[in-house]
Amino acid sequence: MATIHASLRGPWQSWPHPHLIGKDAAGQTIDLNRTTARVAARWILWVWPALDWNRPHPFDLATATLTRSDLAAGRGR
Repeated sequence: MATIHASLRGPWQSWPHPHLIGKDAAGQTIDLNRTTARVAARWILWVWPALDWNRPHPFDLATATLTRSDLAAGRGR
Protein backbone atom coordinates (compact mmCIF):
# COMPACT_ATOMS: atom_id res chain seq x y z
CA MET A 1 0.00 0.00 0.00
CA ALA A 2 1.43 3.38 -1.00
CA THR A 3 0.22 6.56 0.66
CA ILE A 4 0.73 10.26 0.31
CA HIS A 5 0.47 12.70 3.20
CA ALA A 6 -0.95 16.10 2.29
CA SER A 7 -1.04 19.25 4.40
CA LEU A 8 -0.84 23.04 4.20
CA ARG A 9 2.22 23.22 6.43
CA GLY A 10 5.54 22.03 5.08
CA PRO A 11 8.38 21.50 7.54
CA TRP A 12 10.33 24.46 6.13
CA GLN A 13 7.55 27.02 5.62
CA SER A 14 5.89 29.14 8.27
CA TRP A 15 3.04 30.16 5.95
CA PRO A 16 0.29 27.99 4.42
CA HIS A 17 1.67 26.13 1.42
CA PRO A 18 0.54 22.84 -0.23
CA HIS A 19 2.89 20.10 0.98
CA LEU A 20 2.97 16.39 0.16
CA ILE A 21 5.15 13.44 1.17
CA GLY A 22 4.93 10.04 -0.57
CA LYS A 23 5.45 6.76 1.32
CA ASP A 24 5.78 3.25 -0.09
CA ALA A 25 4.31 0.06 1.42
CA ALA A 26 7.27 -0.24 3.81
CA GLY A 27 6.79 3.33 5.04
CA GLN A 28 9.88 4.64 3.26
CA THR A 29 9.73 8.11 1.73
CA ILE A 30 9.29 8.21 -2.05
CA ASP A 31 11.12 10.98 -3.88
CA LEU A 32 8.66 13.15 -5.80
CA ASN A 33 9.60 16.14 -7.89
CA ARG A 34 8.33 19.52 -6.72
CA THR A 35 5.70 19.90 -9.44
CA THR A 36 4.19 16.45 -8.89
CA ALA A 37 4.04 16.97 -5.12
CA ARG A 38 2.36 20.37 -5.43
CA VAL A 39 -0.20 19.28 -8.01
CA ALA A 40 -1.15 16.20 -5.97
CA ALA A 41 -1.36 18.20 -2.73
CA ARG A 42 -3.53 20.88 -4.35
CA TRP A 43 -5.87 18.23 -5.79
CA ILE A 44 -6.33 16.55 -2.41
CA LEU A 45 -6.89 19.89 -0.64
CA TRP A 46 -9.42 20.86 -3.33
CA VAL A 47 -11.40 17.61 -3.01
CA TRP A 48 -11.60 17.80 0.81
CA PRO A 49 -11.66 21.56 1.58
CA ALA A 50 -13.39 21.31 4.97
CA LEU A 51 -10.63 19.36 6.74
CA ASP A 52 -8.02 20.91 9.02
CA TRP A 53 -5.02 20.97 6.70
CA ASN A 54 -2.58 22.29 9.31
CA ARG A 55 -1.68 18.66 10.00
CA PRO A 56 -1.05 16.00 7.35
CA HIS A 57 -3.75 13.56 6.30
CA PRO A 58 -2.75 10.24 4.68
CA PHE A 59 -4.32 9.35 1.33
CA ASP A 60 -4.21 5.66 0.36
CA LEU A 61 -3.48 5.43 -3.35
CA ALA A 62 -4.80 1.86 -3.70
CA THR A 63 -8.26 2.59 -2.28
CA ALA A 64 -8.51 6.36 -2.92
CA THR A 65 -9.32 6.86 0.77
CA LEU A 66 -8.29 9.87 2.82
CA THR A 67 -7.87 9.29 6.55
CA ARG A 68 -8.14 11.93 9.21
CA SER A 69 -7.31 11.01 12.77
CA ASP A 70 -9.05 7.67 13.27
CA LEU A 71 -11.87 8.37 10.79
CA ALA A 72 -11.94 7.47 7.12
CA ALA A 73 -13.23 10.12 4.74
CA GLY A 74 -14.75 8.93 1.47
CA ARG A 75 -14.45 10.81 -1.77
CA GLY A 76 -15.15 14.53 -1.44
CA ARG A 77 -16.50 16.64 -4.29
